[in-house]
Amino acid sequence: VLVVALGYKRRNQADAALGARRSAGTDAVAAQSAPDWPAVDAAVIDAGAACTWVVFTTPYCASCSLVESDVRRAFPHHAVRLVDATEQPDLAARYQVRRAPTTLLADHDGNVLERLVGPEAVRAFIGTTEDAVLD
Repeated sequence: VLVVALGYKRRNQADAALGARRSAGTDAVAAQSAPDWPAVDAAVIDAGAACTWVVFTTPYCASCSLVESDVRRAFPHHAVRLVDATEQPDLAARYQVRRAPTTLLADHDGNVLERLVGPEAVRAFIGTTEDAVLD
């Protein structure tokens, strides 16, 4: 029961930290300004989740599966969608995907909160968010 209570508290704190980051207009390390990006299509977003992580991958991307597992571990209550940039080039072009992994964090309405390029940017975002949650 204690583990469930701690997990619930951490999930709510993570959502609050993400909301505060968005309200303050701050960007994560190596992130690009979110307001410049179009909303993510409803077909990609999980409407039942508070946030959806969209990870653009390619068949030859060695670090894409690591990014996916890092995000799933750090934010288990968020949805994760993998998009193969070679199979969906129009969607990849819309978000100027030039490197895999490129990762978008979108709210339940599809608004892009963060755009992170490379595994280092995702890990830095997770690190700063976890620091904010634990303080």
